[in-house]
Amino acid sequence: MLRIARSGRLVALVASTALVLTTVQGPAHATPAQATPPADPVPAELASGWLVGNLKNGLIETASEWEGETFSGPSYGTSVDLALALDAVGGHDAAVAEITDAVAGGVETYTGSGGEVYSGSAAKALALAVSQGRDTASFGGIDLLGRVEDRVITTGASTGRLEDLSAWGDYANSIGQAFAAGALTAAGSPLADEVTDFLLAQQCDAGFFRLYFNADKDAAAQSCDAASPAVSPEQSADTTALVALQLASLAGSDPAVRSALDRAATWLVSQQQADGSFGDPQNGANSNTTGLGGWALATLGRDAQAAKAATWLRALQVVDACAPGPLKGEQGAVAYDEQGWNDGATYGISDPLDRSQWVIADVQALPALAYAPASTRAEGASLRLPRFAKAGTKVTVTVDGIAPGERACLTGLGATRQLIGSGDVLRVSVPVKAGTSRPTLLTATTKVQQAGGLTVLGKKKLKVRVAKKQVKRNARVKVTVRGLAAGERVTVKVRGKKVAQGKANRKGVFVRRVKVGKARGLAAVKVRGQYATRTGVAKVRVR
Repeated sequence: MLRIARSGRLVALVASTALVLTTVQGPAHATPAQATPPADPVPAELASGWLVGNLKNGLIETASEWEGETFSGPSYGTSVDLALALDAVGGHDAAVAEITDAVAGGVETYTGSGGEVYSGSAAKALALAVSQGRDTASFGGIDLLGRVEDRVITTGASTGRLEDLSAWGDYANSIGQAFAAGALTAAGSPLADEVTDFLLAQQCDAGFFRLYFNADKDAAAQSCDAASPAVSPEQSADTTALVALQLASLAGSDPAVRSALDRAATWLVSQQQADGSFGDPQNGANSNTTGLGGWALATLGRDAQAAKAATWLRALQVVDACAPGPLKGEQGAVAYDEQGWNDGATYGISDPLDRSQWVIADVQALPALAYAPASTRAEGASLRLPRFAKAGTKVTVTVDGIAPGERACLTGLGATRQLIGSGDVLRVSVPVKAGTSRPTLLTATTKVQQAGGLTVLGKKKLKVRVAKKQVKRNARVKVTVRGLAAGERVTVKVRGKKVAQGKANRKGVFVRRVKVGKARGLAAVKVRGQYATRTGVAKVRVR
């Protein structure tokens, strides 16, 4: 257990995989209705449901490897992340309360015991306690506010800086500093301004916030831009987004914070890829970074960019109706990246290490998914295809109304076709064999079938009968054609001249009285169905 706790602490404080709350003054519900275009609530609802279903005794469990062995256990950091994410999207008060109670029950394990204090974890726990209106002087039996305040340097060049009290070293960084700035401000702490000022000093000229502070706490230069030229600060969208989300609650009364957020927003927009994703040099585009970046952009008023991020995330979300077999039953889960999706589709995500990656990805994607664009088609999804198709050819299926990034699938035409909405009409070309089918379009919420389905017509000799074998010149003769498909188009020719056309009835029969013309002799009555491969002939003698 000790090894797991140490490993988890380093992940939370060094790898910057934590989520945050937009404001720590109370419930910070996302407002997707302000997004452009209007938002679809379904992706966030699916993600919330899946994540709540993964709680065990109020906590999220994750797994890690240590010297070749896998260890699983409660992750307080990820559990706090989930509580804040659920609070942000709204509608899950009971689950948030359950998580908060469970975190309070293990707050010393999470924030430090035996005389140790992990300042970032303590600040993050304080953010949760404040957001839920809990007693910060007795959260889980400890004075959490006092614990955070005690870890703030109050004199010298590093005034306002957090520092850890730990035999393992000092891993305090801008993420924990941001949690402290927001939480201490909300709690009315006299140290809030100093903590916020030190955090603002960590913003670099380009607009991003660096993760790590100067190693020398006594050096006169403690800001990013005053750091040694030999030290190149890491440009991290994760860190900048996390800091911006915490600072957002302070912007209303502080021009310096507003200016910092404007610069951070501009930098984040410059880091977003054309497809809406965010990433980093080591891991490429991923849902962790994209989730944080998208949420921050929405909070900072960049709705169009937030919608693009949410669209990218939605394409990695499991929709049960269209899920590959190994992912059935995991509706709402979000993959870390495309490789993660492919691995999950092949092997499933029951392995603790695999599942941990999906859980953490979904937690960080959840708030951003609240800004996923809705379908531009008010009537919802639609499916259009020809009534008939020729066997051995391809039929074009037109699909409209799938929201950008939304997963859908087309069934009933052989192998299931996976679709991802782009906001535009999709056209899918599918090879078909003879037979009748009911193609179906499935999404997380809809099932669309075209009335009548699709009939694929193969080569066939039609049965053609004339009522009389001999008729007078210019007479009419009754022609009956059988073996047609219901509604199939029919053309009748006598001596090469078209004399009738129409459609077969529900029983696949076509009946017409046709003129035989004035020429005497044997006349061929030729019938063509929907396609040239479907023909029949009869003969009548004209006297």
